[in-house]
Amino acid sequence: MLDKKAKYDKIYACWLGKNIGGTLGTPVEGCKEVMHLDWYPHLDPDGGALPNDDLDLQLLGLHAVEQYGVRLTAKDIAKEWTEHVYFPWDEYGYAGTAMRMGFTPPFSGMFDNAFTDCMGSPIRSEIWAGMCAGNPKLAAYFAWQDAVVDHAGGEGVFGEIFNAALEAAAYTNPHVEEIIEEALTYIPAECRVHRAVSHILALYRSGMPLSEAREALLSAHGRYNFTDAPQNIAFELCGLLWGSDFEDAILKVVNLGYDTDCTVATCGAIWGILHGTAGIPEKWSAPIGDAITVSAQIRGFRAPKNLAELTERTILAGKKLALEDTDRYVITYEDQHDFAVQHYTLPADADSHEAFLVDLRYPDGPVMAPACRIDLTLTNRTACRWLVRVHAEGTGIYTWSDDSADALIPCDVAPGETVRLSRTLLSACDGLPRVNTVNLYIERQNAGSLWTTYTIPFTILTPHRWYLNKQDTAVAGATVCFTEPAENGIYIAETILHTPIGRETLLFCNTEDAMRLELDGECILDAPAGLPFLPAYHRCPKEQRITLHLAEGPHTLRITITAKKPPRFVFSTKLFFFSPNPPAVVPEPGNFFSYIDNVCNLKLT
Repeated sequence: MLDKKAKYDKIYACWLGKNIGGTLGTPVEGCKEVMHLDWYPHLDPDGGALPNDDLDLQLLGLHAVEQYGVRLTAKDIAKEWTEHVYFPWDEYGYAGTAMRMGFTPPFSGMFDNAFTDCMGSPIRSEIWAGMCAGNPKLAAYFAWQDAVVDHAGGEGVFGEIFNAALEAAAYTNPHVEEIIEEALTYIPAECRVHRAVSHILALYRSGMPLSEAREALLSAHGRYNFTDAPQNIAFELCGLLWGSDFEDAILKVVNLGYDTDCTVATCGAIWGILHGTAGIPEKWSAPIGDAITVSAQIRGFRAPKNLAELTERTILAGKKLALEDTDRYVITYEDQHDFAVQHYTLPADADSHEAFLVDLRYPDGPVMAPACRIDLTLTNRTACRWLVRVHAEGTGIYTWSDDSADALIPCDVAPGETVRLSRTLLSACDGLPRVNTVNLYIERQNAGSLWTTYTIPFTILTPHRWYLNKQDTAVAGATVCFTEPAENGIYIAETILHTPIGRETLLFCNTEDAMRLELDGECILDAPAGLPFLPAYHRCPKEQRITLHLAEGPHTLRITITAKKPPRFVFSTKLFFFSPNPPAVVPEPGNFFSYIDNVCNLKLT
């Protein structure tokens, strides 16, 4: 059991180690070669830690707890993202687009997102571990709520759960191998994070030198994308396993390369938890100090000014949590395996253990093509029977029931029971906008009359429509896949891009194969084969992106891909401001954000 003084010291040291590691690793982030650093490669001349999303997003997590209480859910955290997070990078960009469209977690974290296996969520674990110091099960629960916002269905979820559980255990157990083994029990044995961590632990126990272990790990678990979570989570542990002291640990990790701001920051944080401030030499802490530097892309709430304030607020959140019945906070098997769902409670924001639950799924995707089917699961966790009628309506959209022509037949749900329904939504008009808000109405009956109506807004998209080798194809998001082989190896995708206003645009088309893109009959991109599939908003290969002024109205698009098998590509248009001296100071929200009102559709006029 931690006493008050020891807990404060360990939490403070956690945040200090996080800041030190982030500042050491940030300047060399993405380097895949073995390095030989022995000091910070860059320090702010004004002093202090370099800004880093690894800490920024945990300040957001703390703010979420302070706003919504310790019963916060992934939906609450998603509200924080939409309001306060303007990072466009990798999974942040795609999940941010989904949330701006109106999707909620966990579906928001997986929709059209190629980066769910990455490090954006494992780096956010310390806030949950600090709140739940000594209780890895509880830390894992909150890590799940956080991670599914932008990593649902991918290894990033398991990475954050693993890190949070390990760090929470480290507050009361100083044995590194034991807390690694304990943290592994909270994630599926078949996931890649589990396999990579188990592998690095086995290599350490075999007596293999770290240099050889690095190569063995990358051979078995490495991926091209330097932010891939399994390889990096294994690397963060190398400092704890092979390192002799704080300096040795963080230098060993940074010199392994890859996502170094993440790996070194997490290693430093865990070392701080294990050894307290006494385990962090002043040599490394003095250049960093106590102040917190927040990235410009995190806006709109009062962040802690320094590590002392952050520590105090973390402890206060933990005290509030200690008053709750924490036994009910658990991750279920379904949570670990079923991510294509949006969860709602009636009444809104009620405790899910004592509410009427509505789960919404799109079995054929969230698009009107030409209809959209939704599957509903109604679960009654209250103490009384619910008699309800269910239908959905939106502007130009109406319900037709799969069960009957009458969508308002009452549904009787007894306490403890679950009922499943399907509804098909049809369009009453042509030319729907790209993003459509539909209201799901749950009409509760009492004594044969209407008692009250609950309204759940959800999103349906007008699909992008492409002619893929002359085949009309509806596509939900930015990723387009040919399914039929072409005899000559030539794959042609055609559409009309409609933009509602003229604006500066970053346009990209990312594919592994040779690609030529024509806009209004003019070739604007001609890229060779062999480029990586890396459809990040800000770092798509330069040969596959262009910035231009896109005039209001329709524009013809023709993409020609030469490939040996049916290819895939990602086509996207982004907010971009030109500047002669980048990085530019640009109006909110800044560069690289997806336009959600552009639509590719041959049928619009």
